[in-house]
Amino acid sequence: MSELLKCINVSKSYQDNDTDVTVLDKVNFQVNKAEQIAILGSSGSGKSTLLHILGALDTPSSGQVLFNGEDIFTFNDAQQAQFRNRSLGFVYQFHHLLPEFDAVENVAMPLLIGKVNSSTAKHRASEMLERVGLAHRLTHKPSEMSGGERQRVAIARALVTEPALVLADEPTGNLDHKSGQSIYALLNDLRDQMSTSFIVVTHDIELASKLDRTLNIIDGHLSEQGQVL
Repeated sequence: MSELLKCINVSKSYQDNDTDVTVLDKVNFQVNKAEQIAILGSSGSGKSTLLHILGALDTPSSGQVLFNGEDIFTFNDAQQAQFRNRSLGFVYQFHHLLPEFDAVENVAMPLLIGKVNSSTAKHRASEMLERVGLAHRLTHKPSEMSGGERQRVAIARALVTEPALVLADEPTGNLDHKSGQSIYALLNDLRDQMSTSFIVVTHDIELASKLDRTLNIIDGHLSEQGQVL
């Protein structure tokens, strides 16, 4: 398998009055193309901070994040914005759909931000919604859909630009068991169809056990099967 992303000694700390608080401490790991990785950790363990750094939404205090061999923190602001738009997809526990827009319009948004013309963007959005099983919901607004359907729209939005990597923060956290299972099956199908890599931050041990690898983060230290990485 070929390497897509690599963290090298990534640390994050901040000052709280006179105290130096370490959130991440020399985190090292890699993600291969078309690989699914779960990151488990309690609240405050540093897992969301790590996800934000991987998405270039926050900067490490030290260390490197390489994407296809390039350090994403050598990019200027415009390059980082382009990197997020073209190479990454984001899925959150709360779907963050725009309530005034229908499913197609919500999914098309990343393409429109990337300067794709409106008709092409909506066509590609419709195709992606069909792939996630929502061909019958194209013109429905979020208030007209179930929680599981809204999360599928959010996943379609994350994938419509055909990113190499999707970062998902508790994607099944607000769903019932059946809906959560359907989201896992969807992620698996899309990985197989599109060779997309997924990093999933979750409290759901059942979901984590179904992904390719599970990493644990405890007090800013990352480990796999008891071995610090």
